Amino acid sequence: MRSLTSLTLHHSLLALVYSFVALSSAAAAEKETTQVFLSNGQLEYVGLLDEAANQRLFALYDSLPIKPTVLSIRSPGGEVYTGMQLGNWVREHKLDVQVLEFCFSSCANYVFPAGIHKIVSNFAVIGYHGGSGDPKHLAFDEATQKMYDAMSPVEQKALMDDIHKTSLADGQREAHYLQQLGVRTDISSLGQAEQYASLLKQNPDTAGWTYTLEDFALLGVRDITVINPPWKPGAAMKRMVVVTIQVEQQATPKQ
Repeated sequence: MRSLTSLTLHHSLLALVYSFVALSSAAAAEKETTQVFLSNGQLEYVGLLDEAANQRLFALYDSLPIKPTVLSIRSPGGEVYTGMQLGNWVREHKLDVQVLEFCFSSCANYVFPAGIHKIVSNFAVIGYHGGSGDPKHLAFDEATQKMYDAMSPVEQKALMDDIHKTSLADGQREAHYLQQLGVRTDISSLGQAEQYASLLKQNPDTAGWTYTLEDFALLGVRDITVINPPWKPGAAMKRMVVVTIQVEQQATPKQ
């Protein structure tokens, strides 16, 4: 039987693995409490996707006599279910989503495509770095790797089994969520496909990938308006590299 300490370590590491916010430069800038507020008639959400922040946002909206129609968000991502919760709420309340700087990971996976209309600045980044249903591409950061290395082989196997089980469940839930939005279920994982491996290797410092307006449409994310086009994602972000991958015109949508 594993000790209480080992069990605590095991579950703590599992929680770390599924934070899905391993975008170091963006996440480092967002360590402070997520901010939710009203500005110029728009809802503002700044920081990691967070359950408490979601609830504050919902309460703020309910308290307003004149309901905002736009959620402006800047986020490096967050936990899968928290992102889906926010995305579902956005769609249910028929809000537009605006991104003036960046929307990564779970923000891009679940919140951005949920907007009725999407508004982006000409340098905004809608960034992806992997889907929730594929543990093959899992990578630990330095601190998490140390925790993993401290486990016994039996504990390591149990952890990876848990990750695989949780990943499959998350993948199924993600697929259902995206199908409801009419979005291709591989939008968050397409860049991990073999045909893009060489492109990503050419950019070893990349934090992920994004798509053109045309390819977003192919993936089911439409009604995107660019402020002062053309759209050049990441043009104002010097510390982060995001590559643009091309979606094959004849690709069969994965549902």
